[in-house]
Amino acid sequence: MSAASEVDAAKAAAALELVRAAGAAGARAEVSSLTQLEGGWSRHTYMLTVTDPERPEPLQLIARVRPEDSVLDTDLGQEFAIYEAIEDEPIPSPAVHGYEPAEETPFGGPFFLMDRLPGKAVNVWRQRDRDELTANWEGSRSLAEDFVDRMAAIHLVDPRKLAGAAVARDFRQTVAHWRGIYEEIRLVNDPVVEEAYAWVLDNEPDPVEPRLVHGDYRIGNCLIDEGRLSGVLDWELSSIGDPRFDLGYMSLDYHRGRFVTPGSPLAGAVAEDEWLHARYQAATGQPVDRSVVNVFAALGALMLFSIMGTGLKLYANGESSDIRAAWSRFVFPGLRADLANLMGW
Repeated sequence: MSAASEVDAAKAAAALELVRAAGAAGARAEVSSLTQLEGGWSRHTYMLTVTDPERPEPLQLIARVRPEDSVLDTDLGQEFAIYEAIEDEPIPSPAVHGYEPAEETPFGGPFFLMDRLPGKAVNVWRQRDRDELTANWEGSRSLAEDFVDRMAAIHLVDPRKLAGAAVARDFRQTVAHWRGIYEEIRLVNDPVVEEAYAWVLDNEPDPVEPRLVHGDYRIGNCLIDEGRLSGVLDWELSSIGDPRFDLGYMSLDYHRGRFVTPGSPLAGAVAEDEWLHARYQAATGQPVDRSVVNVFAALGALMLFSIMGTGLKLYANGESSDIRAAWSRFVFPGLRADLANLMGW
């Protein structure tokens, strides 16, 4: 059976319609392969190849889909707009080729198409991937440098060019957003979480100029190719807000690879904390206050409680068959420990 005959015809037709409308493929173009990739809590991802006799090379694309049973009701249109807005920034990101907002599509929801970048994503909860990151840190440090420099580049984007492309939330609005989701999905009151919400509000940092915030910045949402960071992906939680959120969020022990066993000693599994903060400060000109980073780390942990709690509730109610949602309950003890340490208990 040929690759073309294995392609879902309806999905292929929908993708071709979009990529042709964007001017990236001609009338005789065909989808020669289309495969759904593993992973994705709030997005489904498909890899497809478009061959076009009018073009010398096949077009390698990714389809990002917001399915009906998405864990979080985030705006796929905003994610598409962010990719468009940062295309000329020093942030390695894919070009996008059209957005279909209709709920009823062959992909099972709204979708957009973007270029497939070279490289692979690492999983910090897998020992061999952590070992590779540690070896890079102990060697060239190319990934650590790229990781910090790309985060700085995100925070240096002029927020005026993102008007209408990203939701704006200040500190208290961000806290209220995630607390609202927690209140909606919680099964019981969690005393550590309840105390942590009060603590972050009591320790609200002095505001800084609002900037683009990735919202889920970690090495697992980047692509790595030949020892360099080749892509920054997964912008669904992005906003215009306090950029220090990204610094705090990526510093959580969870993002060092801790799950039921300890993770890496490196921040984000890529670099020593002090080195990372010094390089970020040099790149942005903004001072890094560890106490402020800790407040945003706590807020990041509370965000994870809301996201994973949503997945767990969907699974418990039979609204999702993704077994990872059930496994997420094993993350909660570690997040509680993070919160307790950050609050100085």
